[in-house]
Amino acid sequence: MDEVLLGTREARRWGLFLEELKKVSSVAVPFMAVAVSQYLLQAVSVMMAGHLGQLSLSAVAIATSFCNVTGFSLL
Repeated sequence: MDEVLLGTREARRWGLFLEELKKVSSVAVPFMAVAVSQYLLQAVSVMMAGHLGQLSLSAVAIATSFCNVTGFSLL
């Protein structure tokens, strides 16, 4: 009889866990999408500048680092 009760308690815990996971995911997924898109925007800019030459690549890399430290961190 104790095993049956433990089984239902475990099932209820997993059910509550999955329900909470769905709620948290509905908030977390948009944040993750924004973070990934911001990173990809910067990465594509650096890749495009890399085709122009070393001087352009270094300039874009420094500008991107400066924007990350000063501007994007405030947002």
